[in-house]
Amino acid sequence: MSRKVIITVAPTGSIPTRKDNPALPITAEEVALETRRSYEAGASVVHLHARNPVTGEPTSDIKVYRDYLAAVRSACPIITQITTGGGATTLGLSPEERVRPVLELLPDSASLNSGSMNFGRKLFSNTPDVMELYARRMKEINVMPEFEIYDLSMLQNVDYWIRQGGILDPPYQFSFVLGVMGGIPPSIKNLLALVESTPAGCTWQVIGIGRHQIPLGITGAMLGGNLRVGFEDNVFLSKGVLAKSNAELVEKAVRIIRELGMEAASVEEARDTLPLLNKR
Repeated sequence: MSRKVIITVAPTGSIPTRKDNPALPITAEEVALETRRSYEAGASVVHLHARNPVTGEPTSDIKVYRDYLAAVRSACPIITQITTGGGATTLGLSPEERVRPVLELLPDSASLNSGSMNFGRKLFSNTPDVMELYARRMKEINVMPEFEIYDLSMLQNVDYWIRQGGILDPPYQFSFVLGVMGGIPPSIKNLLALVESTPAGCTWQVIGIGRHQIPLGITGAMLGGNLRVGFEDNVFLSKGVLAKSNAELVEKAVRIIRELGMEAASVEEARDTLPLLNKR
């Protein structure tokens, strides 16, 4: 039986603009359409940031998040995930403001950034008390935290503050983010270090930034993990060629993993694999 690889699509993010790629989805209808196309291409999870539907700028407006989720859920049965980190550097949101959409809208999952760092030229603050707050609240509402790991020390943070702190028992879902300035550099050697440091029984995915999205994501799949693609992290299909949609990036990943003897996981298979707190 072919190994199943969970593909997450991150269709919009908070950093790219339509100057970077005119196909960037902004409105709820556009995000839902891109999500459905990506689902049909093989994605089983969608990671959502909110954008002002008029200006395209990042927003924390709970109504926008509500519209996004409603449109996506109507479009396809994909697993939903909301960011808790997107407004930290771009909007200067407080920890409570960052987690509010998760608490009110109850997606299947939410990102939980696992340490503070320089994100480019800005401070991305995720102190232990914020990590603990988010993990407790997500556990209470049965939303799976996806621990975002930008460096090796962040795996230690999760082990010490979350596991040893008795807040949430493993298994955990991790995202290894490689290529953000201020985080771990994007190389196979560094990815191996992260994988070898991952607690047994946990699931994980690779997020390669820019041109590293597909090479490192596919390497992660070959090592037993999963991957994320999408305009949040990369807007190019190949060198100098803009992707026409997020679905093109999903299709490319699916094509390569099939050549390597693997298959994209369905939503049902992803739900069975991920440590979701609510298996609905």
